[in-house]
Amino acid sequence: MTPDLRIQQAVVTTDGRKVQVAAQTGGFDTPEAERIAVLFGPRPDGVACPGAVFACPFGASHVAVVQVKDRPGGALGFRFLVLARDLYRHLGDPFAIADRYPPDWGAVGTLADLAWPHEVLPERTLEQLDAVLKGGDGPLLLGSTQALVDGNRVLLTRDAPAPFVRDLWQLLPDRTRCDLWPATFAFSDELGFHAAVGPTLPTPRHGVQVLVEEAIRDYPQSSYELNLQLAIESGDRATLRRLLARRTADDTIRLGLYVLGFALLVAVVLRVAF
Repeated sequence: MTPDLRIQQAVVTTDGRKVQVAAQTGGFDTPEAERIAVLFGPRPDGVACPGAVFACPFGASHVAVVQVKDRPGGALGFRFLVLARDLYRHLGDPFAIADRYPPDWGAVGTLADLAWPHEVLPERTLEQLDAVLKGGDGPLLLGSTQALVDGNRVLLTRDAPAPFVRDLWQLLPDRTRCDLWPATFAFSDELGFHAAVGPTLPTPRHGVQVLVEEAIRDYPQSSYELNLQLAIESGDRATLRRLLARRTADDTIRLGLYVLGFALLVAVVLRVAF
């Protein structure tokens, strides 16, 4: 079944005291966008935001991919792209979504809905992932990848947006990316990001372990991280493809429940028949 391909959009600004919607598509959930803009956090003194991207839930059935940028007069601009969760699960890469639809920060009034084309994102290549590891902090990226796969959260303290989270997203399995929320930069952790960079990210309380940089570098090497590194370094495309397509723990549990339910149904049918 083809998911809903429509993408709503809006441009929102905040000066730290009030939130204002400058432009939006028809039917856009303005209160939800205002809530997210506030929870992004107040700007710390002297900290700029030349450009950032994050993704988070938007209501019960949608996902927001949000581009953030400094605006004149010290304001902060938020460009919202809101899509159905089913479409987001098919794509899984908020950075590719944001790149496809550059923001018009001068937009005002009513905007038209966007539409994702009838296509999936290109498959990640071995060359791309090799460049990610060689061009970035390989040990930090690999440790963060395994930590996220294991169900932890990763927060790094930086004074400016960094490519770290975008690079990290290239190394995660397809299914894992669909269930986690990244931010290349944020002023708080109130939106519950699974991987984020920020100037002062406090230790939050969201029910899972949060790892900071020192703990990530010391994180025990495990199967996904090790096999990913070996596949990339050896040029093993088949293994890399299998790793990126691996199930999450929730997928495995769900599959087990389906199998158990089917077995119980068969047992009941056979008992009635005989």
